[in-house]
Amino acid sequence: MFDFNHALNRARQHAPFLSRAMDRLPDLEATLATGDVEQALAHARAAGKGIDDTAVALRRDGLELALVMAVGDLAGPFPPTRVITDLSAFADRSLDTAIAAAIRRRTPDAQPAGFSGIALGKHGAQELNYSSDIDPILLYDPELLPRRERDDPAEAAQRVARALMEIMSSVTDEGYVFRVDLRLRPASEVSPLALPFEAAIAHYESSALAWERAAYIRARAASGDIAAGQAFLDTIRPFVWRRSLDFGAIAEIGRLTTRIRDHYSSGQAIGPGYDLKRGRGGIREVEFFAQTHQLIHGGRNPALRLRGTRASLDALADAGIISTDDAVIMGQSYDRLRTLEH
Repeated sequence: MFDFNHALNRARQHAPFLSRAMDRLPDLEATLATGDVEQALAHARAAGKGIDDTAVALRRDGLELALVMAVGDLAGPFPPTRVITDLSAFADRSLDTAIAAAIRRRTPDAQPAGFSGIALGKHGAQELNYSSDIDPILLYDPELLPRRERDDPAEAAQRVARALMEIMSSVTDEGYVFRVDLRLRPASEVSPLALPFEAAIAHYESSALAWERAAYIRARAASGDIAAGQAFLDTIRPFVWRRSLDFGAIAEIGRLTTRIRDHYSSGQAIGPGYDLKRGRGGIREVEFFAQTHQLIHGGRNPALRLRGTRASLDALADAGIISTDDAVIMGQSYDRLRTLEH
């Protein structure tokens, strides 16, 4: 049996964010206390219904979802796989809703099209945890993006990008939806927030780096114009999954691990202050171990082209690239670290 009252008490005593959420949402807390977690989840998914302000609606949805998922996690009926899947689905829906709202600010009667959010990292792999930010690549088609007749397509796209960032990330009295980090886009120091599809394709086909290839292993057309986003991913597939690698490319992949360790030098050693995510043998190293082998072998073996870390480790073992024992040990350790991270 699952003890929801105990879970609620633990949340109130040890998690200030959840305690404040329960103070704001007494009816939802009461539903959770009965153990009807699916009813509570249905209520959370409709929390923003009927609210005209998209930013407020999404924040209400997010707050209720966070409370339900956390209590369901603490009480036991929601395993970590359920939590990360539902949080990732909310990120997809939130970004999609924000894109549509941003487009309609200047073209209220338009059908949103020609603007895509490509999910990367844990969002792309549908493995978000409670504190995750999202790292989308924002792309647009100048011919399809709705805009006023006098508006330049590029400026219209930047307005959409700035508006969706405000909707998603601005901290208000209602909190925020997700922190959105756009620094994984090509040449982020100088490039606009949203790029034309063709410009992005030209970059990845001509001048992209090894870390960008690694990032796109878990890429997924998640929000906005899904069809256009998927067409983009199909176009750059040969860039990600090369059938052959020269020694320089393999060496660059190896140097990525060293750079990651050097950049996050604190928290590397096991013991007090150890960084679960970035420390030696931590979450990121398991993920990058899998991705490195996928980059090297995935061009010739499509069965390795998977987004999830556990699934990738299993596929590498099935292909004989790593041992089954290594896959099991790393997979179990990864699950334990992700549970602690939650």
